[in-house]
Amino acid sequence: MRLALAIWIVPLLVIMGLVIASPPIHRTVVNVYHTAVDNWWAQRSLYKPAFSYHYLPQFTVLFMPFHILPWPLGDWLWRLVSAGLLVSGLWRLARQQFGGEATRAFLWSTLLVMPLSLGALRNGQANVIFAAFTLQAVACLSPRQWWAAAVFMVLALAVKQLGLVLIVFAAVIYPPLRWRVALGIVALAGLPFLFGRPDYVVSQYRDFLEHLPVCAAVIEHRFADLNGIIRTFGGELHAGVSKVMRMLAGGAILGAWWIGARRWADPLRAMWLYALVASYLMLFNPMTEANSYVIVAPAFGLWAAWASGRKETRRVGWDLACMGLSMGLLPSLFRPWFGNYFALIWHPTMTIFFVGMLIYFRWRIVDLTEEPRVQSA
Repeated sequence: MRLALAIWIVPLLVIMGLVIASPPIHRTVVNVYHTAVDNWWAQRSLYKPAFSYHYLPQFTVLFMPFHILPWPLGDWLWRLVSAGLLVSGLWRLARQQFGGEATRAFLWSTLLVMPLSLGALRNGQANVIFAAFTLQAVACLSPRQWWAAAVFMVLALAVKQLGLVLIVFAAVIYPPLRWRVALGIVALAGLPFLFGRPDYVVSQYRDFLEHLPVCAAVIEHRFADLNGIIRTFGGELHAGVSKVMRMLAGGAILGAWWIGARRWADPLRAMWLYALVASYLMLFNPMTEANSYVIVAPAFGLWAAWASGRKETRRVGWDLACMGLSMGLLPSLFRPWFGNYFALIWHPTMTIFFVGMLIYFRWRIVDLTEEPRVQSA
């Protein structure tokens, strides 16, 4: 446990130093969040004229406490809260699934998750806290903490509208969540009205709806979704075709979740949910960046630890570990030759193999009656 925590704490201390070494104007993507709060307080549009803010108005409200704090304290705290929620969510799922082997599983998961998290943590991206809220929500399902799960799901939705995928998938299998999440969404919808004039808030909802199609119609070769692979080879999917693919893939993933959820018990079922939702978001969100893969990193870590502890899937577990490490390490190693383009094809390719391997050994290999053990290196 001490080693696992050190693997998180030492890089975070370095990142804190890098933050203070850069002037506030160089706060990377965090500057977008600060600017959004300034626009809100000035009653200016969050989305017009063209601005790199692709979030719900609620995210601006959630970021206000970090904006109020003096620099660099606010930026530090934003990263520390995001990382703390992510680490504690990873630990909760490890403890639920592995019991007495939890600390070892947490260590091996950390070794896979940390490299894929560094870029997003360094930049202070909302992907980290979105992954954390999603992970915390999934960790609440096994102990049937329905209210806590609903709160974390609604918070994930407030950070990124992508959180709706988790809500829909979870509600299919966990009926107690349905009315709780519905109430949470109603409360979330009303939250901005506590911090702005009603007419201004309504206008921001309208601007967001007008801005939303922009997020689904990107064509730049800087995103790491399925299109990232196609664009690398000079192709481009028509927007209509891409939309149909997202819908068909969503139905297929939902079907895989339904079948697996009815055959598996928690907490393995919750891990299955997280892996499928995170993988789907990475492959079919047209604005997936290389740093967005912090969202799927915990799935790689937990499933690699789980599979490596079973005789019939040990090789699969080590394969998953190698795949996860390659996503965290190879883009930096190959940057002198490929720039930032290597991750645009490598990350979605590894995620496709990840989903395929999980489905394969779920239906063809694994006897789920045997309790897994986490292997030592």
